[in-house]
Amino acid sequence: MGWNITDSGKLEDAVLKLRGELARKIGVKQGMTVVEMGCGQGGFTVCLARIVGHQGRLFSVDISEEYLAEFMENLKKWKVQDRVKFVHADAADLRKIILDDFADMVVSYRFLEELKQPDNMPKIIKEMARIAKKHGNVCIIELSTEARNKAEENYVRLHKESGDSFFEPPKIINAMKEARLKDVSMEKFETHIWFSSDVAKQELSLAQVWFDAVVKRTLGSQIERHGMKYPSFLIFSGVK
Repeated sequence: MGWNITDSGKLEDAVLKLRGELARKIGVKQGMTVVEMGCGQGGFTVCLARIVGHQGRLFSVDISEEYLAEFMENLKKWKVQDRVKFVHADAADLRKIILDDFADMVVSYRFLEELKQPDNMPKIIKEMARIAKKHGNVCIIELSTEARNKAEENYVRLHKESGDSFFEPPKIINAMKEARLKDVSMEKFETHIWFSSDVAKQELSLAQVWFDAVVKRTLGSQIERHGMKYPSFLIFSGVK
């Protein structure tokens, strides 16, 4: 991982490496059948696909096709398009699309914070549990909102002020237990990605908030002063 990253390309490399480490940490292995909830632009999809390999299968679900072109470009860039199937569907209701006991593992990466309808969170987790095979794993990776320094606080504030939905860990844990998953646990995964304000401003995902006059006077000045850092990630795991 990189500290004090001042180049957007190096930030992209560091984030890709982070996602790969997270995918291996949760137990994704070669040859697995994996269902990914909320694939977005495909940043985590690529890491999953590279691990499951040609003998594996990856089904990536998203209700929106807004990022589909970028998603497909990412797959082509890393030459993994042959092992990924995009599923245009609502993750809260996949019964007519994906069978029960279908996947060795069902995963999501920073999906819950993106929910437009936060009330769907328990339904999505129930679907994840339904799709997993017996003794299969359900793993949910979310950003921790416990900032330990100003740079982490800036990152969390940016996403909160962008309208992201963050669930308190007990709510996710309870939803997993209500979905009848066993051995439900949560662990922290440390990161070391600390980047400058210049890189923050280059990131398209930050531009809309950055140029808002009110935010620029408050959060913007803090980012200029302290930069930004990825906080820890929270890995929620359960077994069917």
